[in-house]
Amino acid sequence: MQQEQSLVLLITDNRRIKDLVVGALESPAGTEYRIEISGTLDEALGSLKDREPGVVLLDLDLPDSQGLSTYMMFQSRSAKISVITLVDSQQEDLGENTVAKGAIEYINWQTATQDLITRSLRYTTERTHTLKQLQASEAKYRELFESVVAGVFQTSQEGRFISANPALVRMLGYDTEEELLALDIPRDVYMYPEDRTNWRKAIDEDGKIRNAELVLRKKDGSKIVVLENSRAETDEQGRLIYFEGTLTDITETHEQSAQLSYEASHDPLTGVFNRREFERRLQSLLDNIHVQPGPHAVCYMDLDRFKEINDNCGHVAGDELLRQVAEQLQSRVRHGDTLSRLGGDEFALILHDCGEEDAVRVAEGLRTMVEDLRFSWSGQIHTIGASIGIVPISPERRRLSEVMGAADAACYRAKDSGRNRVHLFIEDDTTALQRLGELGWVARVKQALQENRFHLAAQPIRPLADDADFFHYELLVRMLDEDGREIPPGAFFPAVERYNLSIRMDRWIIIKALAWLAEYNPLMNDNSKFFINLSADSIADIGFADSLSRQISESGIPGEKLCFEISENIATENLSATNRFVSKLKGLGCEFALDNFGNGISSFAYLKNLAVDYVKIDGVFVRSMGDDDIDWQMVKSINEISHAMQKKTIAEHVESEKVIRKLQKLKLDFAQGYAISRPLPIDQIVPSK
Repeated sequence: MQQEQSLVLLITDNRRIKDLVVGALESPAGTEYRIEISGTLDEALGSLKDREPGVVLLDLDLPDSQGLSTYMMFQSRSAKISVITLVDSQQEDLGENTVAKGAIEYINWQTATQDLITRSLRYTTERTHTLKQLQASEAKYRELFESVVAGVFQTSQEGRFISANPALVRMLGYDTEEELLALDIPRDVYMYPEDRTNWRKAIDEDGKIRNAELVLRKKDGSKIVVLENSRAETDEQGRLIYFEGTLTDITETHEQSAQLSYEASHDPLTGVFNRREFERRLQSLLDNIHVQPGPHAVCYMDLDRFKEINDNCGHVAGDELLRQVAEQLQSRVRHGDTLSRLGGDEFALILHDCGEEDAVRVAEGLRTMVEDLRFSWSGQIHTIGASIGIVPISPERRRLSEVMGAADAACYRAKDSGRNRVHLFIEDDTTALQRLGELGWVARVKQALQENRFHLAAQPIRPLADDADFFHYELLVRMLDEDGREIPPGAFFPAVERYNLSIRMDRWIIIKALAWLAEYNPLMNDNSKFFINLSADSIADIGFADSLSRQISESGIPGEKLCFEISENIATENLSATNRFVSKLKGLGCEFALDNFGNGISSFAYLKNLAVDYVKIDGVFVRSMGDDDIDWQMVKSINEISHAMQKKTIAEHVESEKVIRKLQKLKLDFAQGYAISRPLPIDQIVPSK
């Protein structure tokens, strides 16, 4: 594309000056300029009505004007135009006077060369452009300062406002900037004086504050929560001049976040912690077991005869019974211990600094309390019991799945032994494990891997845009039994996840997927991507990302064809490991999807820190959004926030055309579920030749 030429206006009737300047602009160095010539000052001023030149070359010896007055008359009519004055050898003092009055520079035309002319023009043009940019920037800054929604401030070392924009004045409840300038910030603005002390210490150490939450006091004494970004401005010797920064009012968001955080970590029915928070706390305890070696224990409780009451008296009665049980249990739990409802009629308890004997004693007390509970409903009295499994936590048992599996197994062992009793898990408690069938599944999965009795299935992911002509596919694994019959994933995957088979299974899926793609990718739509699930163990494994990178590179499959799915709870529980893994694979062009998003609304805080490309909205919201306004609003919010973060959205478990229509109305990007297609043997997705 040809660059637009800058206009040079030459004002002279001197033939030698004309030849010099025209020759300079006709040289290779002058091609970026075009020239117009005026013979008199009057003619030149008249031409300015139609156009504004980038630079003016002004001869100070004109037929209708001579000397300094020539420049002054021109400058009074066109002060914004950059001027280079032209003088002869006898007029250099005059040239210096014009520079003092505002000319960019002067040139002695009698000694000047064509190269000097072009260099002077280039300098003047670039200087003029820079000045205009600076003026525009200053004007834009002033406009932003006055109109921006965030509060903008400068404060002194002594804790006084130097300046504050209108938004900050309004934010703090004042009427004028002058009122703010009179305030003592530590005394009048901070709700808690120690926050100011901590703020000053932090900014003195780091020179800046980034995304810090502060609680400030408004003029009327009410509280306001703000997000602050600020820095210390220093001189060339590093001495502090002032502080400057911005404040954003997040009071409403903060209050909503606190409520959402509570809702995300607590069971809505009983008010005790939910499974997500329980597992988060247990994982934290396991991660720090070397710091807090304990002893600690986990109790896993399953209510006996609850199902009978729930079935015979109805779900309302069942819910009320759960509330009463939770209230009784909570009254017996020590401060610092964690009681949770895992789901249904299952509760769990983390006992800190509690040995085996004490854990058994606590569990027996809880069992007795539940046994003594008399539940009255519709004039009848009902009794229940509790089967409780206990597993001691030790440095040797560091995985969440191991602890929960052992506690679950011990609980079922208690049920098998006659119900309404306590069972303590020990390392060789194979009876409990066999009760769950998981050890059997572990052996069967290993055998199936050796005998290659797994195969891939693919579930289409449909774009919701009308003009899309492709599908993405989620690759799923299916297991065949010894007779060739397909086994539901729910039967064997708990064993895979609990007993350290996840990495082996992930490796198998990736090897098979890359081999299949090497054969069939040329036949697939160029826009199609293949989604592969990864386990928590694979993400945490230091060498897995390197191994996977090598496999992809050696396979010849473009990384852009692959999208790896990471479950929300895996990503948020180990954010740093997840980001390292994502960064490694993105270098090959691979993309990432955050799976099962929405289990906890507080995870929005993590989403902006995860470099994923897709957000898969949990099916718990999607299934019923066709008839449930709350689920519809949840999907809408997740979609809008994801799009604001430049992430595509996929609705999972789409099971009706009604839901598809609502998803299209919300402008989601993709849909996946039985209403689109059931999982298919992978070879069936290959287009016919």
